[in-house]
Formats: sequence, C-alpha cells, structure tokens
Amino acid sequence: MIGLTLGAYFWGQHLFLRFRKSWLNPVLIAIVLIGVVIWVAGGKVEDYLKSTEALVFMLSPTVICLALILYEQTAALKRQAFAIITAVSCGGLVNVIAGVCLTRWLGLPEPFVQAMSTKAVTTPIALELSKSLGGEASLTVAFVLLSGIMGAVWGLPFLRRLGITDPVASGLAIGTVSHGIGTARAQQESDLMAAAAALAMALNGMLTAFYLPYLYVWL
Repeated sequence: MIGLTLGAYFWGQHLFLRFRKSWLNPVLIAIVLIGVVIWVAGGKVEDYLKSTEALVFMLSPTVICLALILYEQTAALKRQAFAIITAVSCGGLVNVIAGVCLTRWLGLPEPFVQAMSTKAVTTPIALELSKSLGGEASLTVAFVLLSGIMGAVWGLPFLRRLGITDPVASGLAIGTVSHGIGTARAQQESDLMAAAAALAMALNGMLTAFYLPYLYVWL
C-alpha cells in the first residue's frame, strides 16, 4: 500500500509538471488512483490506513522541514507580523465556526461535525484534535484532504478572480484553510508565498489546537 501510494503520487506529479493544470493536483490524482485500486480489489479504507501508518507518522517531520522556507523569508514576513497574526486568527476561527454550524444545520451526524471542525489544520494535529473530541480518524483524514485539495486546486484562481495577487496575502489564505497541500501548491508560485502559507498553517494549527476543545462545547 505504501508503494501504491508513492507510485500514485509520483504519477500525479508527472502529469502536473507536464500539463501545468491546477486541477491536475498530484494529491488529487493519487487519491483517485488509490481509490480505484482499492475499489477494484475489494479492499477497505480502514485496511489502507493501517497499512500506511508509517507515511502518516512521517507527516510531522515533513511539516517541520517547512521551517527552512520560513527562515529564508523571515525579514519579509516580520514587517507584517501583526497583520499576519490577525488574519490567520480570524480566518481559522471563522473556518471552524462556519464548518460546525453548516454541518449542524444540514443535520449531519456528530462524527461529521467533529471532522469539519478540524478540516483546516494539518493531518497530525487534526487527528489528535479529533481523538480528543471523540471523532473518527477516517472521516477526519477525508475532510482534511478535501479541504487541502479544494484550496490547492481552486484557491489561487478564486483569489485572483477577486483581484488578490499579493503573495503574502495569497499564501496566508491558502495556508490557513488548505494546510500542507495548499502550501505545496503555493511553493510552485514563489518562495514568499510558500513561506506565508507555511507560517499560516503552523499558526492556525497551534491556535486551533488551543481553542477548539473549548469552543466546540459552545458550538
């Protein structure tokens, strides 16, 4: 399963580099290919998750590697420190409240509500938060991936349609709602956008881990 995952991702990366289309996101391609293989083989998602625990474990040190990009762009980001903290704090908070309220309004079961509350933070943090809320790991991973892919595929085109082209503003928006997958997409644009996205992902993950267990009770 690990070989299948890596092979599917590298094939998706090959397609993206060849055609340069935003909807040919490597993660999206990998998910589709893996899903087809599991469906044809009659497998279960639970078995796949158990077989790829090593990859999930590697997510944490991979996220830490983003510190290098942040270090290289520290000077540019420090000048806008207050604006960055304010934007990420408000963006993350609105994301959680909107997600929880939407799922409750639709009358979805509680596991879906819990998964929606953690969809905007990176997978390792989302899994721990979901566990503390009594959520299901498979649903949490699914919503996190969906949020990341949607942001990576449609985030930048949507921002440009609104006239937002500043790399820091775009990176903060992508990183706040689309975590690692969105940050990887931002890195294809510029180092400054990638650094802003990485910083937003880290700040949003830290802040959400702090307030979500308390906020969820009131929502």
